[in-house]
Amino acid sequence: MKELLSTLSRLNHVYEQLDLLNFRAHKDLPLTFNKADSKQLLPKNKRLQFSYSYLNKEKTRLTNLLLNQVIDLRVPEFSLNKTIHPQLIDKALKLKNIDENHTKQKLKQPSRNRKVNKLKQLIDKIEDENLNLCHGYLNQIYVILLIHHLLPIELRKQPYQAGELLHNNDFRTKLLQFDYDRYLYQEFKPENYLRFLIYTRVRRMLDYVKSYDARDIIPEATECGFSGIAYEISIDGLKECYVTFKGTEVNVDYTVSSRSKRFEKAILETYKDWDYNVNAILVGSDKNLSQLNVARDFMRYVEDNVASQTLIYGLGHSLGGHFVQTLQLMDYCFDGGYTLNSAPVNLKLIQHVKPTLFSDDVWKKIFALTNDDDNVKFITPELCQQINRLLPHDYSQIINEVFEQDMTQVFYELPFTIWIGQKWEYNLSNWKYPFKNHPRAYLNSGEVHAYQNFFEQLFAYLSSSKTSRQVLRNSVSFIRLRTKILRNNINDPQTAKYFFDYSNYLYQSGAFKDQPQKVGQEFIEQNNSVIRGSLREWPFLKSINTDMFKLATYFHVIDGAKHFLNRTPNKL
Repeated sequence: MKELLSTLSRLNHVYEQLDLLNFRAHKDLPLTFNKADSKQLLPKNKRLQFSYSYLNKEKTRLTNLLLNQVIDLRVPEFSLNKTIHPQLIDKALKLKNIDENHTKQKLKQPSRNRKVNKLKQLIDKIEDENLNLCHGYLNQIYVILLIHHLLPIELRKQPYQAGELLHNNDFRTKLLQFDYDRYLYQEFKPENYLRFLIYTRVRRMLDYVKSYDARDIIPEATECGFSGIAYEISIDGLKECYVTFKGTEVNVDYTVSSRSKRFEKAILETYKDWDYNVNAILVGSDKNLSQLNVARDFMRYVEDNVASQTLIYGLGHSLGGHFVQTLQLMDYCFDGGYTLNSAPVNLKLIQHVKPTLFSDDVWKKIFALTNDDDNVKFITPELCQQINRLLPHDYSQIINEVFEQDMTQVFYELPFTIWIGQKWEYNLSNWKYPFKNHPRAYLNSGEVHAYQNFFEQLFAYLSSSKTSRQVLRNSVSFIRLRTKILRNNINDPQTAKYFFDYSNYLYQSGAFKDQPQKVGQEFIEQNNSVIRGSLREWPFLKSINTDMFKLATYFHVIDGAKHFLNRTPNKL
């Protein structure tokens, strides 16, 4: 058993190093966006390739060793429960199969053997490792050993302190990630994974644990796309409840065997989240309050069912962070909270849902502080203090950690959006990353409002969509209609300016490689369609930088964002 545990630990370390290597490779990806910077790639590529080669070989060696050790393992508990050993072998075999499939996988070779292509190919190789899946099966082995009392327990002497887990960065990110990886643990109760996770983080054992899934408790949760889980725990007599809120990501449910049904479910779930994102956060309207109403109902249920004197903590990523902040502002339901790359609170939304939160006079003052009438909307520390003085409580117990140039930061420059609590911004030093998180430097208030209106109208157009095909088809139809309107009005100076300014902002943010040009009369007179005319007169549209979109997504999701958190933050 000792040898098996040693192999598990070393293999887990290799997975973590591959995960870190993936971040390092993504960190260097902006160097591929122009020739001058790409000269720095040669020594970096060599180091990255060397590290990957070693880790990949070590992973294969340890995976084979793990399978052999699991097969040869003999303990008295196997004779008492005949299912334990086959379960362990099954998980080790799955790790072996993932490794073999990766080895056999022939990734597409780049057409040219350039430094840029080598880095991109390395990223493809690491992502083909399926690290989250590997971590999942490895953790399942640990969980099996733990629940059958085969895992040696080494408890620390000091008792658990209240909020200790809340301030444990590894626990927070892994618990948030568990929301996305739950399909890996279908054969286990969530409580079993939580026992393992908590023990490995604080070296104390749970006295009690119970989970509450919003979708099991509130029927409307599935219908509107809301996802949240509460974990009620007791350690050394201290009672806590961690409520996690899931973010907006294309999350594939692999428990659904049919590929078409998996796709259908993923598209519809994403559509429901973005429908709420646009109407509630981007616009601040009352057109879609379903997810927020369900979130409030869920919190009432949790508060009514957990033991008395239980400390309740809220955790959320992206959209989930918005729920943590919004619920705390409206209902003050958390004793502490944590968000990662959180979407903001929209005060207009709050006014629709709970108009009694402020007096009429305070509503006027806080709207005056957060509007953009003067073409400016940037929350400075001084402005943040003015806003906080108007709020009904002190919300410093909420910690909002964010990658400084994350895509969600654009939302904070929309009118009437704020954060509550503390905001800790993280970034790397001496690093070139082109995304501009301050769009107000490129867009005026009219252009920002037009951006809001565009997406509000898009989701109003999609409101009748019931299937994934309808969502996709209606989206394309809406874009075509708006393209025709754009062509008919492109000779309007204001329309031409808006079109150019949006394009210039995207170019400055790395979404396009070529700089846009002003629209000329030829665009109107000689081209039959906006798309063809754009490709002819605006060659920058051909230069769309898909790598930048992938990079922005990677740094937003937990897998990428977590690697910034070991830096010193800028606390606002």
